[in-house]
Amino acid sequence: MPDEIRKAYETNREAERIRQGAQAEAQMILEEAREKAQRIIEDGRREAEHLVEESAIRREAERQAREIIERAEREAREQIEHADQYVESILNRLERFARRLLEVVEEARQSFER
Repeated sequence: MPDEIRKAYETNREAERIRQGAQAEAQMILEEAREKAQRIIEDGRREAEHLVEESAIRREAERQAREIIERAEREAREQIEHADQYVESILNRLERFARRLLEVVEEARQSFER
């Protein structure tokens, strides 16, 4: 195999490995964010139920419960947003890598045709 073709092949394999790794990492981050959000929401609900046990503090407990749930939902949205941003950056890097790979392939093709 000519060097250019071998290099293009190796570059393509590396691009695929990077893409698969990025995709797996992004999925893991999203799953962790969702799990964390769910735990936060469940903790908030449990805390809210505990606070409501006594009628004298019921109104205060409901207010605190709403705040906890709102905070948990906000944090969950932020976690997902951060994960989405991370995935976007990985995909941008992969796209740049793929473009460079196409350039290498084109250069190899041109040198082969000469």
